[in-house]
Amino acid sequence: MLFLKSLLLLPLLGFWRVNAGGCGDLQAEINGRCCDMCPPGEHVEVFCTRDRPTVCRPCGNGSFSNNYTVFDRCEKCQTCQQEYEEKCTATTDAKCLCDFGFLCSDNQCSSCEENKCVPGEKLKRREVTNGTVVTQYLYQCEPACPDHTYYDDQDQTCRPRTQCSALGLDELFSGNKSHNSVCDIQGLKNGNLVPMILGLSFAVFSVCFLVPFLLAVAYRRNLWRRKSNYLAELMVRHDVTNFHLSKEESGHQLVLQDETKDDNNPAQLHLGTDAGV
Repeated sequence: MLFLKSLLLLPLLGFWRVNAGGCGDLQAEINGRCCDMCPPGEHVEVFCTRDRPTVCRPCGNGSFSNNYTVFDRCEKCQTCQQEYEEKCTATTDAKCLCDFGFLCSDNQCSSCEENKCVPGEKLKRREVTNGTVVTQYLYQCEPACPDHTYYDDQDQTCRPRTQCSALGLDELFSGNKSHNSVCDIQGLKNGNLVPMILGLSFAVFSVCFLVPFLLAVAYRRNLWRRKSNYLAELMVRHDVTNFHLSKEESGHQLVLQDETKDDNNPAQLHLGTDAGV
């Protein structure tokens, strides 16, 4: 934009040439003389003569100059349509912003246009250029999620829509790109109420009774296995042959008293381990 404004001022300054002859980087040849250019924040009031140097004047309110210049006026500050990110100064132009829900028309935010995308849509921006200079932004709204899904604004993610027919339910609302389907839970098809109730009842029974029962059985089996392992380990540690048993307990000799005999002269029958005794 500064370049275009500069071109408009060239006819007013047609009698000078920049950087001609042996002038310095911050000088311009004016009427055969090397005159100093005015610094940022100022503009040329009178060019140099044989007797005096270039006379510069500060930029007035609402104007700026951000480079060394030979122009006799400063650039006009940009006026923001909605908000100012930075105010204009003598050496810098203003920077603009748009309110929430509005979009900048170009890279300088020269004007603001309403964002027409709704929840469930994403904004796509295309740049219009003139050579390498961006002159305009064009906006287009596209679906944020693929087909048969909707955009969950709270979680900011795409979710599949509920298929009411797969649940045996009538569909009250088919859903869209921003809302899930709505099913009629009271309008069950083909008398499917009883099977659904039975299924839910079985699920509740399983959770409340069957699962605790199975857990109790598993616990008792585990407890019995632990006891069996403990007894087996105890038998290994204490060999039964190390215990001192009586003759009657060991089976080597069994003494039976003949109760038919006189108590003072008891008859004893000795049974040994041998088969012939």
